[in-house]
Amino acid sequence: MGGIFDPIHYGHLILAESALGAMRFDGILFIPSFNPPHRKSKPVISFEDRYRMTLLAIEGHEKFHASDLEKDLKSPGYTLAIVDFLRLKYPGVEWCLILGTDNLAQFDNWHKPEELINRVKIAAGNRPGTENNESYSKWINRVEKFDMPLVDISSTRIRESIKSGKSVRYLLPEEVRQFILGRGLYR
Repeated sequence: MGGIFDPIHYGHLILAESALGAMRFDGILFIPSFNPPHRKSKPVISFEDRYRMTLLAIEGHEKFHASDLEKDLKSPGYTLAIVDFLRLKYPGVEWCLILGTDNLAQFDNWHKPEELINRVKIAAGNRPGTENNESYSKWINRVEKFDMPLVDISSTRIRESIKSGKSVRYLLPEEVRQFILGRGLYR
């Protein structure tokens, strides 16, 4: 499960936990994006801080793991390159890319989406605005959908709330919130 995780929040974790149960995965590997090619502006905070928050968010979950592998790959960080790297490094592992269905609406804009969907199984959890409408993506019939609680939490709104001095308690793990406050991030 890749993401910018700027910051990681309960929506990401609920997606991962739902995929774990619905798809019966052995585990979930969280991979923070080092240089997201689809994002016009760079992540607000450093890769190191985003990776550290990811570690804090999943700490204690025996089936959640994080990797900083993307920082060592050539830029930009296309998902296809990450999938190819993982398949080469761990040839006996069956990989699956976890997305929210909202990402499928933009899947045409990804780097070589047809190649990606042919190389790795994709599992998509329902997200607000897409749960009862399958016309948002031509790719929907090529992925395995799973149900998840519909939570409408976004990293953008969390950053905006912090910047304006509003509470983000209960939107992200307390350890992540304390890390953000302690480092003065997103101010």
